[in-house]
Amino acid sequence: MRSMRGDTGNLETNMTTKPTWKKLSLMTAISVVATGTAWAQPEFDVRGRAHFDTAFVDADKNPELGSGTLLRRGRLGVNGDLTDDWDFQIEYDFAGGSATANDVRLRRTLGPGRVIIGQVKVPMGLNELGSSNNITFIERSAPSNLVADSRRLGLSYHMSQGPVTFQSMVYTNAINQSNTGNDPVGVAGRVVFNPVNDGSNVIHLGLSAAVEDLGTTSSIRLRERPESRPANGVRVIDTGSISDVSSTAKMGLELAYQAGPFSAEAEYLNVNLDRDGASSPSFGGYHVQASYVLTGESRSYGNGVFGGISPAGSNGAWEVAARYSSADLDDSGIVGGGMDNVTLAVNYYVSSNLRFMANLIFSDVTDGRFGDENVNIFLMRAAYSF
Repeated sequence: MRSMRGDTGNLETNMTTKPTWKKLSLMTAISVVATGTAWAQPEFDVRGRAHFDTAFVDADKNPELGSGTLLRRGRLGVNGDLTDDWDFQIEYDFAGGSATANDVRLRRTLGPGRVIIGQVKVPMGLNELGSSNNITFIERSAPSNLVADSRRLGLSYHMSQGPVTFQSMVYTNAINQSNTGNDPVGVAGRVVFNPVNDGSNVIHLGLSAAVEDLGTTSSIRLRERPESRPANGVRVIDTGSISDVSSTAKMGLELAYQAGPFSAEAEYLNVNLDRDGASSPSFGGYHVQASYVLTGESRSYGNGVFGGISPAGSNGAWEVAARYSSADLDDSGIVGGGMDNVTLAVNYYVSSNLRFMANLIFSDVTDGRFGDENVNIFLMRAAYSF
């Protein structure tokens, strides 16, 4: 469920190298000319990304699943320093013909960590917390989309001490969500332990949990696509609306390993729905994946999140990867279906800010919206960021 859905201050960190932009400090220059002295002025950089997707779909039963193209993300924003202590970020996504808030936050150092006020990602899920500029596959795994919340409005505190990273958040609705009556209130925490982290070699162990009182909202619907968006947006597994839900409890386990150009990860995510006067179902799933950079580069890593790949040479970098994911929406009399996906990937990194991706997805759906079916997808993406 993209439920009401990276440095550690902003969990979607872009760990790739960005072009250097000239700081905008016109007022400071005017001050120097007029008075001979300068006062501190806010400074900011322009940021953005665009992800263009094309899918060729072969579905044996579902007439709605078809081939297509899509601007998956079209984001534009600014980030920078307001004072010596406070920095900010404002970013909106214009894909789909309307403006949707992404990261909109203030942040400052407080003690050994940083406090964040505004909308950022809820600290749950290794796959979810990685920036869309850096994830190995074109789409995140189905269990990640179903369970892990994305951005919410709230108060966060993140800190790293030696091999331990701790991230916490108290949150409510996202900026674009409205609610009649009481807003939901959630609390989430994530702990990451790195017994090995020397740059190219990493061992990552993570545990996360989130509990949310839904307030006046009393229904939830979980549904997911076969890890591709251009296919007319059709969800192939779907619980339908589940009524009388008072709260949710989520849990995530993470394991990752990197040795130079080789990396692997496994993640399990689960959500339990607490219902008034009815059984309380649990849904979730897991994924395992591995990748190898043929040209020898390693992924960047920091603050509990994997970053991107920066080519070492002028000819770019090549990566091959494979992933298996499994999602289950059947429990306590609710039959939403199950889905198993195998994805094979080839990625070409022209630079740290420009890459081309190709995924071959084999999806096996059981008891889904259209019954049992097999869906095969060839998905491509051109992605750049600045």
